Amino acid sequence: MNKTFRFGAAGIAMFAALGMSSVAHADTATADASAEVLDALTLDNDTALDFGTMVVEGAGAVTLSPDGSAAGDLTCSDPDIVCSGTTSVAGFTVEGTQSKAVTINLPSNTIELRHPSWTAATDAQHSIELDNFTASDNGAGGPEVTLDVNGVATFEVGGTINLGGTEEAGVFSGTFDVSVEYS
Repeated sequence: MNKTFRFGAAGIAMFAALGMSSVAHADTATADASAEVLDALTLDNDTALDFGTMVVEGAGAVTLSPDGSAAGDLTCSDPDIVCSGTTSVAGFTVEGTQSKAVTINLPSNTIELRHPSWTAATDAQHSIELDNFTASDNGAGGPEVTLDVNGVATFEVGGTINLGGTEEAGVFSGTFDVSVEYS
């Protein structure tokens, strides 16, 4: 009886092990993995933003647009401001991975252009506000450009200067930042 009991217990254990393996059946699946590596973007400023020359007898605004019939369309319609001279929009070249879309990030704040004799005490007569930046979109629905098959795109940036009418004669200047990133 002791021998029968051992064979019986071993049979039950073996039967349980066989039953367990069919219930705990495992499977394996293969997943794909990928990573796209893009070239680092480089951005160069090719031309400066230049509003030309103006005679100011009162307050008003002057806008230099990158998207007119020709880049650099100047809107100088205030009767107290007379514009003349050569103008240019800021021109940029961006390089990266071919055929990729790139977002153009423009300043959202006002930039101050200052007269050479600017001081905190002479602020009103020695500074001009530059804002309302716009970028050409080169057909991409902007502010975005698509890099060509060589990984290159160009775009222009314009803006608006606001004149108070009391500015001192001279050249007002300043800088602004434009950045780009893959869309």
